[in-house]
Amino acid sequence: MKKFSANMNQTIGRLFFSIFLLVLSSSLVGCNDDDDDDDLGNWLDVVDFEGQRRAGSVSFIIGSTAFVGLGYDGDDYFTDMYSFNVDKGYWEDVKDFPGTPRENAVAFSIGDKGYVGLGYNRDQDKEELKDFWEYNSSTNTWRQLNDFPSARYGAVAFSLGNNGYVGTGNDGDYYHSDFYKYLPDSDTWEEIRSYPGGKREDAIAVSLDGKAYVFSGRNNGSYRFDIWEYTPESNSWKDLTPDDDEDYYDDFTAAIQRHQAVGFGYQGRVFITTGLNGSATTNSTYEFTPSTGGWDKKTSFEASGRNRAVCFVLSGRIFVTTGQNGSSYWDNMSEFRPDDEYDDED
Repeated sequence: MKKFSANMNQTIGRLFFSIFLLVLSSSLVGCNDDDDDDDLGNWLDVVDFEGQRRAGSVSFIIGSTAFVGLGYDGDDYFTDMYSFNVDKGYWEDVKDFPGTPRENAVAFSIGDKGYVGLGYNRDQDKEELKDFWEYNSSTNTWRQLNDFPSARYGAVAFSLGNNGYVGTGNDGDYYHSDFYKYLPDSDTWEEIRSYPGGKREDAIAVSLDGKAYVFSGRNNGSYRFDIWEYTPESNSWKDLTPDDDEDYYDDFTAAIQRHQAVGFGYQGRVFITTGLNGSATTNSTYEFTPSTGGWDKKTSFEASGRNRAVCFVLSGRIFVTTGQNGSSYWDNMSEFRPDDEYDDED
């Protein structure tokens, strides 16, 4: 058997060292590229929610004040409510919700009043609920309204003009796609065109610039890849689902393939963050611009991963709070600044 000469050993050593440097250089370039491609948007820790840790709560906005309450912490259902004034920067107690404690209810606001109803409480003989209540922020009082047409949880709600809108959800036996308009002057519910995207629960509804956008959610464990825009004047739905050959189609599918997420409208754009993809929480955050139809990835939610959180926008500031991850429940609150450069020290 021939032996390698010393020169041959040195040559092989130089070759392997050169390959090592090449791989290391490529790896460093890849890291620098990732840094250069950081998504726009910055998350900040702010004052915690005042109540106990929970998930499946509701939120609505009146003026520069957000109201958050109800929910479930794995043991107990809640009726307590709290207000957060963005100018004051702290939480205050308000009058407790007088109805059955619940989770996965819906809420919207019209003028100086908030509206809360539906939801779920497994301790009741009839677990799915259909009652509705009005909160008067001027007097800090509640009054019961006419029931929603059918009991359910995991529905969506929004307000446009002087009316509220509620639809989709699960009644314990069936998923729904029906939609109703609430007329506060007469305290009546009027059926409107059903959601054309199909039956689902735990979807998202966002009102923005006089229109509403409904998307995400699931039906029998399956996600649907669509988004629809509702125009109240014509009582019509418009399909805004992008074609699969669009450059942003992958961002679109990644954005909406989830349930129990939160969504909000801000400066002509719709955002989605947190939630569940299958059984796993996701912190990814995406932006949809209705005027162009485009979808873009933003900096992921930086607090602990969660689903069934709530969000609200006050005076141009965006907040996300409460939620759960498995058996862990949260009371911390984050502020999102979608147009700021990411700062990992915040």
